[in-house]
Amino acid sequence: MPGISDNTLTLTRALKIVFEDTKPELADFLKLFFPIVKTYDTAQIPADRITASRKLARYREINGASNIFAYNPGTGLVYDPATLAESTPINEELGRAVTAGLEANEPAQQQILKKVSQIQMDHYAVFVSAIVKQAMDILTFGTFQPKGKNNVNIGTPFNFDRDAANTIAAGTDPVAQLQKAYDQYKVQGGPATGLFAMVGANVLSKLEKNTDFQKALELQGVNAGFSRLAGDNKVVANIIPGGFKIPGRAARCDVLVFDESYEKDDGTFVPYMNPNGIIFSSFNAPRVQAYGGVFLVNESNGNSSMVSGEIVNDSFWKKDPDCYVLRTQSRPILVPGEINHVVYAEVTP
Repeated sequence: MPGISDNTLTLTRALKIVFEDTKPELADFLKLFFPIVKTYDTAQIPADRITASRKLARYREINGASNIFAYNPGTGLVYDPATLAESTPINEELGRAVTAGLEANEPAQQQILKKVSQIQMDHYAVFVSAIVKQAMDILTFGTFQPKGKNNVNIGTPFNFDRDAANTIAAGTDPVAQLQKAYDQYKVQGGPATGLFAMVGANVLSKLEKNTDFQKALELQGVNAGFSRLAGDNKVVANIIPGGFKIPGRAARCDVLVFDESYEKDDGTFVPYMNPNGIIFSSFNAPRVQAYGGVFLVNESNGNSSMVSGEIVNDSFWKKDPDCYVLRTQSRPILVPGEINHVVYAEVTP
């Protein structure tokens, strides 16, 4: 049998099966909607924003002077991201415990190395979850408020000053809400290509039962009027391959669904995406993952430095009682190039 040693003594030991929860590949969400990544070794992150003019050039009279065009130099912003920080101590009790996935008689060093690897994987998973939550808050509300223990606010909120008109009042018709979201997006001058509507689970159910939606698919010859999941089951599912024409509008958009949840401190699960929400934007609207430097002190010489990286790991020791601590930190801020190129609408339950 594959995987069984030729040493027959192995057959006398109880077979051990380890079940590990497989975390959804949430990092794919960030790569899709915030594809540009920048890391800094400074505490603060500079960001300049220049909005292109949508005015018309003006004609002049014969022998007349050129019209005066006022140049907009844009705005210079500085972000000081809050710090995500989690540490896990490996004390004597945990150090002596049998590690999941290893036999009880595995060498002690192997047990510790396996624990370290699993802890780092757990840290990575919760950090990515927190960054995705930040992304969803920004796409939904145009703001982000860092939260600490017991849901306490950490620092001041990051407000990207989205136009209040970009939040569409709730309505009963999912197709009408999609149309309103597109109309407002167009008013704001977002890119005309790469359009997408990310919809909540309840909105998807309403769309699939909506006759206008079904008719639009039939007119385009898409799946005989019914939506189908495109490609593999990914964190963000593309429901209609190649997108569909928005009814009554000269535009096509992909219909995406993000139906993952995160666990709160009390053990309850909350969806990242409002099940009744619609986020309308374009893949071509620039969005950046920016990571500020993390302050670290070198235990061996006491020197300090700002370390750059998306997620920064380090470790340190404590004596009597002995303890080995693994620490993970990150200072993310997800920056939309133009927040008004994201529109949010809701469909009443």
